[in-house]
Amino acid sequence: MPENKDYRLVVKTLYGLEEILSKELLALGGREIKKLNRAVSVVGDLGYVYKINLALRTGLRVLLPLTEFQMEDVEHYYEELLAIPWEEHFEVNTTFAVDVVGRNEQLNHSSFAGLKAKDAIVDRFRDKVGDRPTVERGTPEVPIHIHIYQDTIRVYLDASGDSLHKRGYRLAAARAPLNEVLAAGIIMHSKWNGGMPVLDPMCGSGTFLVEAALIAHNMPPNIYREYFGFHFWKGFDEDLYEKIKDGLLGRAKEYEGKIFGRDLDDYALDAASDNIERSMFDDVIRLKRADFFETEPPSAKGLMLVNPPYNVRIAADTHKFYRDMGDMLKREYAGWTVMWITSDLEAIKSIGLRPSRKWNLFNGELECKLLRFDMYEGTKKIHKLR
Repeated sequence: MPENKDYRLVVKTLYGLEEILSKELLALGGREIKKLNRAVSVVGDLGYVYKINLALRTGLRVLLPLTEFQMEDVEHYYEELLAIPWEEHFEVNTTFAVDVVGRNEQLNHSSFAGLKAKDAIVDRFRDKVGDRPTVERGTPEVPIHIHIYQDTIRVYLDASGDSLHKRGYRLAAARAPLNEVLAAGIIMHSKWNGGMPVLDPMCGSGTFLVEAALIAHNMPPNIYREYFGFHFWKGFDEDLYEKIKDGLLGRAKEYEGKIFGRDLDDYALDAASDNIERSMFDDVIRLKRADFFETEPPSAKGLMLVNPPYNVRIAADTHKFYRDMGDMLKREYAGWTVMWITSDLEAIKSIGLRPSRKWNLFNGELECKLLRFDMYEGTKKIHKLR
């Protein structure tokens, strides 16, 4: 089993969320935090590993380092992996898989590097235990990550198992659902802390709504998960895990505000309703079938979260849609803050509003812009004079 000592962990995230993740890790007690590309490294012990898997909103995976070495050739790569005491980390009846990122001249394909690593792990178990574990590519109980950069090889145990964006509350999905980690990151970019109402006028399956409710209640977002990768490690300390989970739940707070979700798609609203009920926030989140262009704001001011549908086939329709949305915001939503994410970088020009902040993000492989609009009464110039 991994010893209960300090490790330099690597926490993966989405591009553009590294700063927010760094602040989360610090608030949860992490030390020596360093921002990387789509990741943050942090020092913490096994208890910290348990805690951040439960509590991080913008982390995707928590990786615990096993070894690092300079590779001489393919045989040396195999021997170094064979030398890792895998039988001390997980049982032979546990499923595993190897994920490789990067390559070098000798390991010039990730599948070859993964195959050699799998052979080393299986051979080690056969030698030490007399049997071999099963490789499971779909949902392995123990995922293993290998990072190759030139001749440097880094080997990690994946403490998360499934990606942390899989919170456990969303079983029903509308078309093109928003990644939960991205949704939480967008809300955190707005610096909203539960002080005013939230509206998602095109809510889809309700991801923005549930993530906002989790933040407002200070609830750990992965509390719905039944297990993480570390549950399958040898020596998993269930008492410590339950103590940490109870401690995080003890920090939850009441939220007196309201979160509003609207959509025209009945299928999306049904999916949202199921997910909200599963998240147990159906007393806070109000769903309504409504057309954004024909419905009044639910309050005088608030935070609007916008992930508008986009039509990649008919660009003219998208431009008109964005222009109409911009006009509606100017007419009806003075006093609101709008966080608008889109992968349609051309249609942004049709909104007709000047953003106060812009961020570059990725939703999966889609390059996106996150725009913040502060909808003042009248123009910004008049607002500043008041």
